[in-house]
Amino acid sequence: MVMKKIYSILSLLMLISIALSAQTKIYAPTLKSPDNGKLNQMPDVVIDWLAVTGITLDITYEAQLATQTDFSDAVTFPRTELTSVQTTDLTFGETYFWRVKAFDGELASDWSSVWSFTVVWTPTLRSVPSDGAMVYSNPEITWNPLTGITHYQFQIDTSYAWHEISSGVSISLNGTYMVNEADIWVVGNGGKIIHFDGNAWTVVESGVTSDLNDVWFVDASHGYAVGAGGTIIFYDGSTWSEQASGISTDLFGVSFADADKGVAVGAGGKILMYNVGVWTSASSPVTTDIQDVAVVAENNIWACGKSKMVLHYDGNVWSNEEVGTKDYFGISFQDENNGWVVGKTGSIYRYDGAAWIQEYTNITKDLLGVSVSNFKGYAVGKSGTLLALEGGWSLVSSGTTKDLQSVFAYGDNFGLIVGASGTVLEKTNVGFNSPDLKTITQSASLTAYSLSNLAYGQTYYYRIRAIHGSDTSAWSQVKSMTTYPTVDLASPADGAEVDLEILASWTDYEGTAEYTLEVDDNEGFITPYIAGSDSNSAYVELNHFGHQYYWRVLAENAFHISGWSEVFTFTTKNSIALTTPENGTSEVSSCPKFVWEGILGVPHYEVWLAKTADFADPVSSTTDAPFLQCAAPMDRNTTYFWKVRGLTLVDTSAWSPVWSFTTEGYIGINENLNTEALTVYPNPNNGQFVLQLESYSSDNYRVKVADITGRIVYDEQISCVPGENKMNIVLPEVNQGIYNLIISKGEESISQKILVQ
Repeated sequence: MVMKKIYSILSLLMLISIALSAQTKIYAPTLKSPDNGKLNQMPDVVIDWLAVTGITLDITYEAQLATQTDFSDAVTFPRTELTSVQTTDLTFGETYFWRVKAFDGELASDWSSVWSFTVVWTPTLRSVPSDGAMVYSNPEITWNPLTGITHYQFQIDTSYAWHEISSGVSISLNGTYMVNEADIWVVGNGGKIIHFDGNAWTVVESGVTSDLNDVWFVDASHGYAVGAGGTIIFYDGSTWSEQASGISTDLFGVSFADADKGVAVGAGGKILMYNVGVWTSASSPVTTDIQDVAVVAENNIWACGKSKMVLHYDGNVWSNEEVGTKDYFGISFQDENNGWVVGKTGSIYRYDGAAWIQEYTNITKDLLGVSVSNFKGYAVGKSGTLLALEGGWSLVSSGTTKDLQSVFAYGDNFGLIVGASGTVLEKTNVGFNSPDLKTITQSASLTAYSLSNLAYGQTYYYRIRAIHGSDTSAWSQVKSMTTYPTVDLASPADGAEVDLEILASWTDYEGTAEYTLEVDDNEGFITPYIAGSDSNSAYVELNHFGHQYYWRVLAENAFHISGWSEVFTFTTKNSIALTTPENGTSEVSSCPKFVWEGILGVPHYEVWLAKTADFADPVSSTTDAPFLQCAAPMDRNTTYFWKVRGLTLVDTSAWSPVWSFTTEGYIGINENLNTEALTVYPNPNNGQFVLQLESYSSDNYRVKVADITGRIVYDEQISCVPGENKMNIVLPEVNQGIYNLIISKGEESISQKILVQ
C-alpha cells in the first residue's frame, strides 16, 4: 500500500513537470474593467485585468494607455505585480485605449486585446432644483461627484445666451432662417410669417393660409417656405407669392444650393427638385415621411425621416440607408464630412465623411431640429429641450417648457429658436458676462453649494466644471432658476371680516431676514401702519370699527428687497354678537349673566338694559370683558331688552341687535337660591372639587358635606359677592362613596349629590 501511494505521487509530479516544460510562453491577460467602450469614466479611473499563470511565481504586468489606436502616443506604466493600475489627471472628454501584457520573469506575453473608455466630459448637475424651477433666495445647488480632481468651479449669473422675446403671435412657429442679424424670418401655422428687420418683429403677408413648416433663404431676395398641402411660396425681396408644386402632399423641409438649385421634401417620401424656377417630382427610394433636408452642394444632398431613414443624393439618384433605430426630424451639415441628424428620444447621429456614428446625449425627449456650424450648434425638441454642441452634446437651459420646433445658429454669439405658442428664443451673446457674475471655487469633496441673498424675482443661470492638475473640464449643462418675486399673503383672507386685533400672516420666504407689513385704509398706502417682523406674521392693532383696510408685505435679505405682495383687503367688525340670555327666552334668573362674543382688540364694552324696546330709560354699564354679571336682582316676571356695543379710544361700534328675555316669576325658597345657581366639578372626584355658586347679592352661605349616614364631614361659612363665585373644596380624608353637598342661606337651602371615588 505504501509503495502504491509513492508511485502515485511520482506520477503526478511527472505530469506537472511535463505540463510546465510544454508551456513555452505566458498567455496575454484578459481585460476586466472598465468595460470596453465605457463612457463617463473618472479622470483617475482604475484599469483592471485578470491574473495569469506562468512557469514561475514571478508574474508581473505592464499596461499601456494611449489616445491613438496605434498606441503611437502611449504612456507605459511601470511593471507591477498587481492586476490593476490607478490612472491620474486624464483629459476630460478624451477617449483612451489601453492594453496589458504579462511577464513571467523576463518572458513576455502578447499584448491583450485593446479596449477603450471615455473620460467624463463635465460634472452633471442634479435634478434638484429642476431646470426652470421657482426657488427662494437661498437655494442649494447639487451635482454628481467626480473623483480624481482637485476642485470644482461654480458660476452663477443673471445673464445667459438664450432669452425669450415677444413674437407678437400665439400660433405654433415651425421654421426659422437668419439671412443676417438684421434679416430674420420665421414661419408658422395658418400661413403666418413674421420678420425681424433689426429693429422690430412684424407680421408679413404670406398670401396663403396653410401651415408653413420650413423656410430657407439663398440671400435677401431669394427665400422659400413650404408647408401643408404642397404649399410653396417664394420671396423676391419685397413680397411673398405662391409657386406651383404640382402636388397636394404636405411638405416638411426645404433647402437650396443657390438661387437656381434646391429641394423640398415631405410626407410619403415625396421629393421635389427645383431647377431655374421649376419644381419637379424626383424618384424617391422611400414611401415614409421625409422630415428635413440639407443641401451641401448641388450634387450632395442629405435628408432624414421616419423609420430610421437617412437619404442621400449624389447628383444622379437618391439612395437611402437605415441609421440607428429611431425616426429623425432634423438634419444639419456644416460641410461634406460633418453632418448630424436628430430624432426621437434624444437620438443624435453624426456623419464623419464615411459613416453615421451615434452620439451620447443622455436625454429621452424627442429632438425636432438641429443647426451646427464650425462644430458648434444646438438641437431642440419637446418640452423646451435644448442641447448645445461644444466638444460634446450637453443639456442646457432654454428657459421654457414649450415644444421647440426649429433652431438656426448664426456664428458663435447669435441664434434663434422657435416653437409652440409663438415661442421665440434669441441668443445675443455668450452669457455669464454680466456684472452679477459670481465664480465660486469648491472643494473636490463637496457635491453641493448653498446660495444666499439672491435677488427677489430674478432669473439666474448656473453651471459647474471640474479641474485637476492637468486639465479643466467643459462647463456643465446650464440650468436656470427664478426666485419668487415676493411673499404670498395668507391670513386674513382677502375680503375677510376681522377683529380689531389681528395676526396677519404670509408664506415664509426662505433666506429672508426681515419682512415689512403695511396696513392702511387708503389703497394708495398714503399713511400706512408699518410693522417689521423677523417671522412670517405680525400683530396689528386697529381702532376703527367697520373700516375697510388694505394690507401688503415685502421681504428683505442682506442685499435685496422684494417687490410688494399682492394687496389684500379686510374689514373690521362693527357689531357685537349676543350669546346669553338667548333672545326671547323666559324663566331667566332674576340676576343673569350677560354674555356676548368678544372682539379682539376692543378695550371696553357698553351694555344697555331697559324694559322697553326703544331704550327710553336704559340702565348703562361698562365692562372690559365680553360679559357682565348683574349687580342686583331684577324685577320678577318682567321682560327686559338689552344690547351691547364696543368702545375704543377713538371709535364706537354699531349696537348689536336688540335681544329680550323674561325673568322668572315664582316665589319661594328657590327665589334667590336654586339648583341652577350651583355647579360642582369634577363630579365624580377624589374628595377635591370646585364649587361654583351664582349669588344675586353679597351674602354669607353655609357649605356642608354629609355622608349617607348624615355624618357631617365638612362645614364652612363662605362669603359671596354678586355674580359668579368659585371655591376649592377639599374634604378631609373621606372614603369612597356618595355624599350630600348642602348650601344654605337662612332658611333656604339646596343640595347636590357628590360621588367620591
